Amino acid sequence: MKKILIGIVSIVLLVIVGVRIWYVNKDVDIAPVYTYKMGEEVAIEEDFFLDDYEDMNGYTVTVNNAEIMSYEEFLAKYQYEESEDSPLFEDGDMLFPEMVYELHLTVKNTNPTEDIYDDSGIAFLNYHLTGTDFLLQISRQLYEVAQPNLEVNMMMSFRLRPETEMDFYLPFYFQPSAKSMPIQVEDIMNDDLYLVVSKYPNAKRILIK
Repeated sequence: MKKILIGIVSIVLLVIVGVRIWYVNKDVDIAPVYTYKMGEEVAIEEDFFLDDYEDMNGYTVTVNNAEIMSYEEFLAKYQYEESEDSPLFEDGDMLFPEMVYELHLTVKNTNPTEDIYDDSGIAFLNYHLTGTDFLLQISRQLYEVAQPNLEVNMMMSFRLRPETEMDFYLPFYFQPSAKSMPIQVEDIMNDDLYLVVSKYPNAKRILIK
């Protein structure tokens, strides 16, 4: 009898929790997801990542190319020589980019004049690559190496003059030898990866092939 009573109570509790979850989420609008291909010009319009004060209106993003390389190959590509006294990463740094998945992007500001969207711009800090069960972030140190002529801030944000465009190289990193949740090159090659360029009210992403 006691087991039956415990079972009934458990079922009732599950029902109550289920109803509560439904009630909390019933008015939540799920952002529609729009997927684009590499080479397509994606207009950000009035979409944003986290806050509606973000202003990327008038900007477009195009992914031109993707390339996987090791940390050493990345530095060699940009002819960057590390200083022994001031390396990019200290020994044992958990953010050390063993491997780099680099995207070549073209960003345009299609606004005709400055006064239309005075504060518009893009912050690459919000950019990430998503796979089925993993996420890759940008290495700010390597971003500075790839854009040596830019003054890079913590948000990796920038504004372009009206009706101009600029190429950027975004170095996303992963660690095959990580003790916790390692990501292998095969994981990257055998999965669909997406560059997310906005989340709300429309989620826009670019399929990286």
